[in-house]
Amino acid sequence: MIDFDTRTGKIVIDEQKCKKCTTFACVQACSLYNGALYRINFKEHKPDLAHNKEDMKRRCTECLACEQECAIKGQEAITISLPMPELEKFKKNINLR
Repeated sequence: MIDFDTRTGKIVIDEQKCKKCTTFACVQACSLYNGALYRINFKEHKPDLAHNKEDMKRRCTECLACEQECAIKGQEAITISLPMPELEKFKKNINLR
């Protein structure tokens, strides 16, 4: 597993799923919509972080492009968690669960 914190959440990449990927859509999406935070490790057939985890936290814009493209064109290997405590509080206040 590859994981790193973002400004408000966390990104987890299941490298085992990446081994079946033929598109590396996450790498392309990040280079188009974010800041080219991933690069392809051809030797191990997986994406690698282009920066250390501290830099990734600062550089990632949480645009969700890598997760979406991986889900559509890849292997659904990326999970982005962006907790929204204020939303949960709001839902409780109006009786939504």
